[in-house]
Amino acid sequence: MRSVVAEYDVKKDDRNRIALKSAQFDYYHAEVFDDGHIELHPKVLADASLSLRTLSMMDSAMINVAKGRTGKRLDPREILDIAGDEEE
Repeated sequence: MRSVVAEYDVKKDDRNRIALKSAQFDYYHAEVFDDGHIELHPKVLADASLSLRTLSMMDSAMINVAKGRTGKRLDPREILDIAGDEEE
């Protein structure tokens, strides 16, 4: 269950901005709904230390997934050598 941890009123300034008190994140994703309410979701940007090669590999992997080109299913129990539901 979600609970309210802070509640306050805000007013937009002349440049249509509002200020968030004690904001925990630097970036937020805003969703504006047709009934007028706005939801802000914290957004964490990708670490700048990722190399261009790594980002390129991630992009090509996502393209492959979108096209349905994936490897065979993997059972983590085989890798971790964990017995399944079978009794020995």
